[in-house]
Amino acid sequence: MPSKLPKSTFLAIASVAWADGRMSKAEAQGLVHAAKTLGLEGDDLANVEKATKEKVTIDAFDPAGLTDWEKLVTFGLANWLSRLDGVQQGAELDSLRALHGKLVGGDVTDYKLRSAAAIAFDVAMLPEGRRPDRFDFVALESQLAERFPTVARAT
Repeated sequence: MPSKLPKSTFLAIASVAWADGRMSKAEAQGLVHAAKTLGLEGDDLANVEKATKEKVTIDAFDPAGLTDWEKLVTFGLANWLSRLDGVQQGAELDSLRALHGKLVGGDVTDYKLRSAAAIAFDVAMLPEGRRPDRFDFVALESQLAERFPTVARAT
């Protein structure tokens, strides 16, 4: 079962999708599917759904309450979502760099964040993995746990 992630994670991911000035249908579907799969419901889910319609920016994201595990999963998912519309625009790459800068520190190194992005890409390349409703969140987390067994998994 995948970890439960906080609303702030999904709003940060939404900001990456919005960086190019729009959120595609695939990105919106992927974000909402991820939020539901990773435990959001009620008002928190409604806020994420709202973020698919109204632009959010990375400036509002504060990762202070996230565990190291949540930071890795967040960066992996942000990279996955940024590719769902088939193109990573320069503005999305800039937004990913800004997110990276907010997440790196302590036990969360540049290497670990880049690895999380690569793992998310590998999982997306599994059969039907590029479809927003078919991404395998369990596979993402199991590969992250295999690569980084010392990073405590959120529960």
